[in-house]
Parts: sequence; structure tokens; C-alpha cells
Amino acid sequence: MTASHDPLVSGLLADAKLVAGYGRYGVFKDSALFAAIGDAEKLTDVTASRPEVVKLQSVLNDCSNTVPFSTLAALRTGWSPGDMSRRTALATYFLVALSVTMMIIIGKLTYVYNRGVSISAELQEIDNNDFSARFGQSIRQVWATKKQLSSATARQASTTDLTLLKDAYYNSVDSLHSLDQRFSSLLVRAQGFMTQEAPFPIWGMQWTYCRLSASAAKAGAPLDFSNPRQMAINQFCNQQVALAQQQSGTESPQPLKQSDFDCKNGDNGQGGTQVVSATGTAGEVEDVNADFDEATRNLQCEGVITITPNSISTLTLQAKTLGEVLSPYALWILPALYGALGGIMFHMRMILNPLLPNPPLARLIHRIALGGLAGMILAWFMAPGTKLGGEVTGIGFSLFTFAFLFGFSLDIFFTILDQFVSMSVAGIKKFGTSTVA
Repeated sequence: MTASHDPLVSGLLADAKLVAGYGRYGVFKDSALFAAIGDAEKLTDVTASRPEVVKLQSVLNDCSNTVPFSTLAALRTGWSPGDMSRRTALATYFLVALSVTMMIIIGKLTYVYNRGVSISAELQEIDNNDFSARFGQSIRQVWATKKQLSSATARQASTTDLTLLKDAYYNSVDSLHSLDQRFSSLLVRAQGFMTQEAPFPIWGMQWTYCRLSASAAKAGAPLDFSNPRQMAINQFCNQQVALAQQQSGTESPQPLKQSDFDCKNGDNGQGGTQVVSATGTAGEVEDVNADFDEATRNLQCEGVITITPNSISTLTLQAKTLGEVLSPYALWILPALYGALGGIMFHMRMILNPLLPNPPLARLIHRIALGGLAGMILAWFMAPGTKLGGEVTGIGFSLFTFAFLFGFSLDIFFTILDQFVSMSVAGIKKFGTSTVA
């Protein structure tokens, strides 16, 4: 056959031969393409209007279902099925390493998020059960039982009465100590989560931040006292040790607690309150608030409790800022990462098939970015009423699972978007139409 001077026909024959060479690996069920190429090459006058050329174009179009354009484009660049060149191997290793790294990071962030949700649920349970009132009642019960036991010992009560009073006192102390330890442990975990785990979820972030913040402090950067959580993070990085020493007036690395001061000066708080009775005579009566404060101070000094009832509500409200910490995880960080992981898994599945070309780096990055955006947009659609710092504990694996699926199959995501656009357009067209029959 004489070479055709028509570039359209020349390109058609070149593409047909590339696809036919690809068909040698058993992707075609018949030999129609090979026959069409042979008929076209037998022509001496090759033009686009010849029936053999038209048939070749028709057969090649039918092969597009088996050999998509992306495969044909890879064949044009010199790729062949089963290519195991050094470049292809390095690209495969890079994709595997990226996917493993992302799975580790996502697993770590998911663990941090679930831990925050668990702490938030425990704080919500404490708040709903009126923990402050229960704690105060337990303090009063322990103090009253202790007074009864002291009075019974002073008047030399019977052994049976003393035994019963001791059992009641020990049971009330155990109950109060249990409540105190539950709240103290939860508070420590909540503060540790907000100042350590949530801000620094990835290994090395904490060390880097502390080094940078230490450099800024040495450079004379002013401290931001308006942000309590940031101050707590800085304190964790040992940036507030010098300030704490100056405020406490001691060389101890930690400032004295109020309870420590009360225990050292306990004699100053003894005594009742003088009031004037209705008859005008001065007398000492029992002040309920002073008695309660004395009971709290003594129980703190004895090590039965570590917190005060008045501080429970304040500490609970402070710990409830967990919502502000969890919101970025639930609304964009984790959905975006799960969507990006779905995009990576899609390309890894393609690499398993030796008959499919490996995607170029630009397409790989584009697909991963689209998967991340799909996950974020899905989070906005599924939680439209959730604001930053609001209730995000209900967002969980259902959203993350759909984010992964949409990242793996972007066609589903774009189909849903197209349907949403069509419904919106149909609704907009109804504006201004006459409703009168």
C-alpha cells in the first residue's frame, strides 16, 4: 500500500495498529479490527471517503469500550502492557508508600477524634446528672458522719454504735473519693486532650511547635493571655514556668495550690461567725456556708478530695470547649483525608491490572485532591446545621465511610451534584410563574 498523504487517514491507521497490538493480549473477542486494517492497507488510493477506511473508523470506534482513550494515549507515548520499567516501579513504590502513610495518619487522627468524642460524652453525662450537687451532698454527708463519730467517741459510746458509725463514715468517704477521682481523672484527660493530643496529633508536631515557640519566647515575643487554651499549650511546652515562679514567689517549678495554702494556714480559718440575735445579745451560731467551706478544706488536706464543689461548674464549662477542638476534625480534616484515601485506593486498584497504564503524577494529584474536596463537601451536606464549635460528636464513621466511597468513585459524587443542579434549576425556573389557573 502506498503511504497516504491524508493526515487524518494516516493517524487513523497508526491508532488502529496501536489498538490492534494491544489486542494481542486477549482483550478482543473477534478479529474485526485486524481484518479492517488489512483491507485498508490493500488500497492504492487511500482517501477518507473509501468504504474500507470508513469501516476501519467504525470498527475502531467499537473498540473504544474495551480500549478507552486513556489507554490509547498511553500507547501513543510508548507504553506497553506489563511495563516494568524503572520509572514505573518507582511510581508504584511511591504510591504504595503514600497510601500506607495516609492510612497511618488517618488511623491516628481517627483515634484522636474518637477519644475526644468519648471524653465529651462523659462530660455531658456528668453535666446532665448534676454532678456538682451530688458532690456537695457527699461532702456534707462525710462531714456530718465524722462529727457524729467524734461525738460518739467523746461520750464513750458502745462498741456497736462506734462500729456502725465507723462503717458509715468509711462508706461515705469511699463514695466521695470515688466521685472526686472520676471527675479529676476526666478533667485531666480533657485538658490533656485539648492541650496535647488534639493540637499535636501527628508524631513530631509537638516537638516542632515547642521548639518554634521557645525560639519566639527567647526572641521576646509577647504572650497572648487572651487565649486560655493557647496559654495551656504554652505552659505544656514549659513556656510559663518562669512566670509561675514569679507569681508564687518560690523557686518551686509549680505554684502553690489554694488547698496547700489552706492546709498550711488551717488555724486561721477556724472559728465561727459572730452575729446579733433578735434579742440584741451577741452569740456564736453555726454558719452553714462556713461549715461547708471548713469541711471542704479539711477533706482536701486529708487527701479525700482534690477539687472543690464551686470549681466543678467552671472546670466543666472550660472542658466543654472540646467542641471547638473536635469541629475541624469532624467537618473537614477527616472527611477530606478519607476522600483522598479513596482516590489513592482507586489508582492502586488500576495498578494491579497490568493491562491498564499507570496514571501520570498530575492525574494522580488531581484525583486525590478531588477526593479530598468530595469528602469535605459531603460533610457540609450531611451536617448543614453543625457550626464550628457546635455539636459534632454525632458525626462518625457513617460520614467518613461515604467520604471514602465518594473519593474512590468520583462518578457517583458528580452524578449527585448534577442531579442537585438540575433540581435547583427546575426550582429557579418556577420563580415568577403565574399560579393563577
